[in-house]
Amino acid sequence: MIHIENFSIQNYKSLVETEVNIHQDLTALIGANGVGKTNVLTAIMLLKNIAQGDRMRGRYRTTKDHLAHATIDATFQVDSEACSLNVNVFFDNIDGDYEIRDYSLKISRKPGVWIELEQDVFDYLAYLEDHPDAARQQSLDSRYLTRDKKLNQQLIQLTNYLSRISYYSATQFSDPTLSPVSFELEENRLLRSSPRRRAHERFLFDLYTTRRDDLKAFKRYLNTIGSLGVGLVDDIDFKEMTVPSSSIKVRPGGRAEKISSKKTFVIPLFKIDGLVLSPTQLSEGTFKSLALIFYILNDDTELLLIEEPEVCVHQGLLASIIELIKLQSRTKQVVISTHSDHVLDRLQPENVALVKRGKNGTTVAPLSRALSMDDYSALKEYLNEAGNLGEYWKESDFFNE
Repeated sequence: MIHIENFSIQNYKSLVETEVNIHQDLTALIGANGVGKTNVLTAIMLLKNIAQGDRMRGRYRTTKDHLAHATIDATFQVDSEACSLNVNVFFDNIDGDYEIRDYSLKISRKPGVWIELEQDVFDYLAYLEDHPDAARQQSLDSRYLTRDKKLNQQLIQLTNYLSRISYYSATQFSDPTLSPVSFELEENRLLRSSPRRRAHERFLFDLYTTRRDDLKAFKRYLNTIGSLGVGLVDDIDFKEMTVPSSSIKVRPGGRAEKISSKKTFVIPLFKIDGLVLSPTQLSEGTFKSLALIFYILNDDTELLLIEEPEVCVHQGLLASIIELIKLQSRTKQVVISTHSDHVLDRLQPENVALVKRGKNGTTVAPLSRALSMDDYSALKEYLNEAGNLGEYWKESDFFNE
């Protein structure tokens, strides 16, 4: 088992010098619009981008003179033992995109004892995963890994953990008109269309493959969204049409070869109140809720980041989604951002971190530290005797204290 305990970053967007303590199950970042909640989530995603290796950005490397520079320190528990990463990240920030151009990293499992890692270590570990026999070649290990076998094992686990972090943004599944009315498969592989449709198309494809490959998980999902659960839809079906396809491949010497294959057109259909609807005919709230609930139930990563789950979701359904998030947080870490009192109503104060922005950038503090001892005691007494956290926020307005 592995989880992240502490994350700090300097000089990234509004995060001038920001530290976040992350709960072992659920952490809710609460704050007004514009204080930097999303920046915290995307900063954590930097670790995923780096852990996925340098395959797509190596060709962009250049001198660091004009690059923005951020520093990340993160502490993890790996099989109940502490392990830390220190990462220096260099960005090309000319267009405000903060695209990674270069980085360096160190690892430690003893306080104050850091070991610098080769920049291509994550690519190397991915290679070992794809080629298990190569792990026996000690001459390869000596270049990328350390002499500490325990630390090497932690690094391998960290690589897998970080590279699989999932992030769902507030608007990722908005505007169902971007959904395709059908999608194409070739030899069971999704043929991508416009990048604007990518998130919507991926959800429909993931839903289709779950029904095809894991009927138990699909039925659990249907029970959750159907009449036995939140009542979003009555049923989901897929029509399939398979047609022959061919392409031409030119071999060395100019010899052309015809390659025959099959294409399958998949048409997703949603049944609601006796009507059969395409994804494009669903309301924005329904489509987003269907997608978010699907990934909350089926995402198999160990760290799940969700930005503002309340967007486009009505209050009654939002309560069910937050309960699902809390349920899943028993088996994985979940970090959400929100500024909704309805979300706060479903949370305990120990899971809430208050996000503010001042002259020195964004700060993140657990409610127990963000409020004075007297105010925190008053909050606990209020929750025990009177009402919910969201109601207390509206009455006391502790965002602005």
